Amino acid sequence: MGSYTSKGTYEPHELGALKSVFDELTSQSWFDSSAEARESFAKYLFETFPAVTFDPLKHRTIIEASARMFYTRDGV
Repeated sequence: MGSYTSKGTYEPHELGALKSVFDELTSQSWFDSSAEARESFAKYLFETFPAVTFDPLKHRTIIEASARMFYTRDGV
């Protein structure tokens, strides 16, 4: 049988890639460290990049730009 990923189901490497970007950006000094910001950012990642659509090399720049726009701490 061929490799098939059903829509809405993340493969382990996809989850790992999303988690890596999430961890990297949320650990930046400019990122709002509140639980609400982290949860909202996680939802943004899952809603914007459903399973099989996320390419960390292709999407990293736009994700950081969005994070900086919507999740920057006050005063930074």
